Amino acid sequence: MKEKLSKLIENLDYTLLFAVVILCFYGILVLYSSTRIESMGGEPFFYVKRQFLWMILGFLFLTVILFIDYHQIERYSTVIYFGVIVLLAMVIIFGRSTYGARRWLSIGPFDFQPSEFAKIALIIFLADFLSKNKPKLDNFFYYLLPFAYTGLLILLVFMQPDLGTSVVYLAILIIMLFTVGVKIKYLVLTFIAALSSIPVLWLILKEYQKNRLLLFINPNLDPLGGGYNVIQSKIAIGSGGFLGKGLFSGLQSQLKFLPAQHTDFIFSVVGEELGFAGAILLLGLYAIILWRGTRIALEARDLLGTLLATGAVAFLFFHIIVNIGMAMGMLPATGLPLPFLSYGGSFMISNLLAIGILLNVELHKIKW
Repeated sequence: MKEKLSKLIENLDYTLLFAVVILCFYGILVLYSSTRIESMGGEPFFYVKRQFLWMILGFLFLTVILFIDYHQIERYSTVIYFGVIVLLAMVIIFGRSTYGARRWLSIGPFDFQPSEFAKIALIIFLADFLSKNKPKLDNFFYYLLPFAYTGLLILLVFMQPDLGTSVVYLAILIIMLFTVGVKIKYLVLTFIAALSSIPVLWLILKEYQKNRLLLFINPNLDPLGGGYNVIQSKIAIGSGGFLGKGLFSGLQSQLKFLPAQHTDFIFSVVGEELGFAGAILLLGLYAIILWRGTRIALEARDLLGTLLATGAVAFLFFHIIVNIGMAMGMLPATGLPLPFLSYGGSFMISNLLAIGILLNVELHKIKW
């Protein structure tokens, strides 16, 4: 155990770890600014204390992962996958409903969101399946199997309903398939099939989901309704200037004109209060994490490690791009949170689990 701890300390990717720690505390500061005036029970630190607790719990899980060789995690990939299938089914049957969506399971006083942990489970399961079956993926049947496994998760999450998370699962799958080296013609055929299915998908979308897509094209179609969020977000970001209006001094955020400012639109708080400089600092920290994650994937000792790291990077990258694009009105509002900043326990823990996977692959690129 002492020898293992010594090697862990020696080979840990401190650049990645320090960037994540700084980002987490950056998020705590912005979260406090966005929630201090209107918190639960009049307690200005309510959200911050809960987020900090989840952050500590996430780092504990991250630490545990570091002591487990990712090849051992691989053995339980099927159990992990079907475990989240059960949890997602339980959400549909027993889950707590909020604003018409049923996404949370309750354990005593705590709620958690299985769909967030399913992202990590999917990465582990696909990495195991694709690494073991790479030679068979030239067969179109085997190429379709990962879509079937991912599709089951998508179906269960879509029933909650949660379109944004469904798209995350699909993005993780496509990037991991590209990484493992499947035939490009298969990916092209998949893209064509996806485009062809858009009319059918449109028919099964909920009304509010259709409105989100229409309002992305022109938010002013409903400026006081469905388009309000994006309009206020763009005003907040645009008014920040280079240095921002100052922490705790944003008009949109402090006067509560900005909706979901501690979750979906927390980037808008950064843009308004800390300005272009604060946004660049945030993006710089994300760039370090994605750079180190990509480097870990390229230098992994085997295909399994490469796929695990690729899945973790894809998960974080997609959330960053979509959330910031949504806040700036460049992408449809999907409700995807921003890694390490947005309020939410399940999401914070899943982010740190993804970092744990990256650190684990780096630690074990050389056999101990």
